Amino acid sequence: MIKIAITCGDINGIGPEVTIKAIKNLCGDYKFFLIGPKTIWLNLISKFKLDDYSNVDFIDLGKYTQNFGAPTITSGKVALRAIQESLKLFDEKIIDVVVTAPISKEAITKAGSKFPGHTEIYANHFKTKNFVMMFLSNSFYAGLATIHIPIKEVSKVISTKLLENKISVVRKTLIQDFGIRSPKIAVLGLNPHAGESDLIGSEETEIIEPAIKKLSVNKFGIYGPFPADGFFGRKEYKNYDCVFGMYHDQVLIPFKLLNFNNGVNFTAGLPIIRTSPDHGTAFNLAGKNLADHRSMLEAIKFAIKIYKARNKLK
Repeated sequence: MIKIAITCGDINGIGPEVTIKAIKNLCGDYKFFLIGPKTIWLNLISKFKLDDYSNVDFIDLGKYTQNFGAPTITSGKVALRAIQESLKLFDEKIIDVVVTAPISKEAITKAGSKFPGHTEIYANHFKTKNFVMMFLSNSFYAGLATIHIPIKEVSKVISTKLLENKISVVRKTLIQDFGIRSPKIAVLGLNPHAGESDLIGSEETEIIEPAIKKLSVNKFGIYGPFPADGFFGRKEYKNYDCVFGMYHDQVLIPFKLLNFNNGVNFTAGLPIIRTSPDHGTAFNLAGKNLADHRSMLEAIKFAIKIYKARNKLK
């Protein structure tokens, strides 16, 4: 039996709703630990007619009123508490994996968080500096060199060493977590036309190409740097096991165009297996029974898949 913790995310968003809908559509020998206000979980279980929830335990965070559609200090505090409870359950070896429902960066900031999102919170807990935000789907896998930073900071942050470290994490997780023995990784350039031989920027020749060459010496299957527009326009991602981009929107725009309702966020490089649906709180849909649960369902399935791969289970 695989033990799966699911955090409530921002209770004023769609997280709790898509969680119950996903559980209702998942079959298998699983134990769920739903972290959040129990009254909210029970209300949704009744609303969506989850008749048998004998495989569900509740980690109750107390009674809270939902204010659908608004990020608040209260919803931020609940979201942060749920994350901390998931870490406690993992540290105590009660759960095997965690799936996180979407949080609001505005709400958790109001609630006092010094971190912008889940990825950084989990990495900080495990004191892991070398981790990668990845995105998973049936279309393609992707990884990011940088995460939640302004575009103007990207060229200042990336370095040959950083790229070597991040790409190494991606390669290891492709082998360890997805069973790809000799992964092929495509690396995107930073500038338009991948710099056009330094005419539109020199980061490719000064930073990215040296990282690729260094890793290639170790017989890594690393290729690039590719101009992002042509790479995705020609659907070259189909020829690789993973696409590695320099910044958030470079990868997320094509990824979400192809996988908006079933993409998954995964933090590679951590001891814990943590996945999340690749969408936000969708405050505009909260409380209206309009939320699509497929991305949450895929997040749970990928967490299970990765757990089985790490433990060599069928």
